[in-house]
Amino acid sequence: MTDQDEPKLISEETPTRARFKVLTLLCLVAAVAYISRNAISVPAKLIQEELDISQTQMGWVMSAFFWSYALSQIPSGWVAHVWGTRRSLTAFAVLWSIATALTGMVTGFGMLIGVRLIFGISQAGIFPCCASTISRWLPHARRGLASGLLGSFMSIGSAFGAFSIGLLLAGFQIGGNQIPGMSWRTIMYLCAVPGVVWAIVFYYWFRDRPEKHRGVNAAELELIRGDEALTPAEQTKGQEKEEHVEPTPWDQILTSFSMWMICGQQFFRAAGNIFYMTWFPVYLQEARGISLASSGLLTSLPLLTFVVGNFLGGVVVDWVLKRTGSRRWSRQGVAIVAMLGCGLCTLCAYFVQEMTLAMTLISVSMFFAGLGGACGYTVTIDKGGQHVAPIFGMMNMTGNLGAALLPVIVGVMFDAGWYETVLILMAGIYVSAAVCWMLLNPNGTVFEEKRSR
Repeated sequence: MTDQDEPKLISEETPTRARFKVLTLLCLVAAVAYISRNAISVPAKLIQEELDISQTQMGWVMSAFFWSYALSQIPSGWVAHVWGTRRSLTAFAVLWSIATALTGMVTGFGMLIGVRLIFGISQAGIFPCCASTISRWLPHARRGLASGLLGSFMSIGSAFGAFSIGLLLAGFQIGGNQIPGMSWRTIMYLCAVPGVVWAIVFYYWFRDRPEKHRGVNAAELELIRGDEALTPAEQTKGQEKEEHVEPTPWDQILTSFSMWMICGQQFFRAAGNIFYMTWFPVYLQEARGISLASSGLLTSLPLLTFVVGNFLGGVVVDWVLKRTGSRRWSRQGVAIVAMLGCGLCTLCAYFVQEMTLAMTLISVSMFFAGLGGACGYTVTIDKGGQHVAPIFGMMNMTGNLGAALLPVIVGVMFDAGWYETVLILMAGIYVSAAVCWMLLNPNGTVFEEKRSR
């Protein structure tokens, strides 16, 4: 992204680049969060054996995170709205780092469930905070790219975590020297460190509004605001309004059909995506006969194509908006194509026995899944108006209810020996997401939609 791509400035002053540093910090926290969030997926079988729990119980363990994560979305969105991103996100990062370390101390099924519930509560505020920050720190024309990058770094964290944890468990060679494998408990302690480091850096440097950041000059502020640039008097009035925190109009949000369709597509997308971050290594081991170490490597492949899809999705969303001026084409059109492509590739993989071709199809399907991710985040930010954090929290809550249900369903299927059939379930889930996008109106905000009616 270059400054030439941004809105034309009236000021001749060269704009500072604090907005890019903000986006970098948001991307890093997404990656760090997903490393620790999915750290139990590769060693799942080792944890089961050591704690003597069944696959159905392990499904509940994986699901526990998403139940508390989902149910904490709206409260955490409210916290982000009232406290601001700087204080909220710092506290969340420290808390989930503590929960990651506690995972390495569990002694049984109940304790593991408890830690995962704490984990979900502590990570629930990440993306409401990020969405609110994107709405304040980036112009409309760059929100698609920002959303795509945020989604990409989630998968970078998942892919890096799956790959590195697989290596750390199995051991590896450096310069002819064999490095022995680590226990899964030691790995949990290591995964707790990055979150604390990030929290310290973020709290020291970040500010909730660009107007309050000493690294932002007038030219950058004008660039961020674009056509919405405010006079000093209007900025003061807006800041005073924020200090009093306008109540969220939940009646308008809960009765909006578009809001329900946003939540519906997120429910199905999150349910489909979470399979690759939880049960996919076990699917590879049991259905395809892949070793423990290799399953970690292969799990990283669809997660990496998801990264590419998320990034390109953000680029495509912004490009289509610039060329057509239509949110319907740039948000809705891209998402429908992406979800249908994802479902088709997943269904084809079910019928393929040859491993290389099957993994290629699965990886392409996750590319399409990532392509649709930027659409979901961007349309939610667009339709959130002045209440992005709580609306994003509601959308993410619904998505994570889907993510909470899927590991339990798949755990029951695996206990019944239905390893191959899971791909048919995934294909149906993504087609259902496409239907929600077909019914969604991406124009205007949720509140304008209600007033027009």
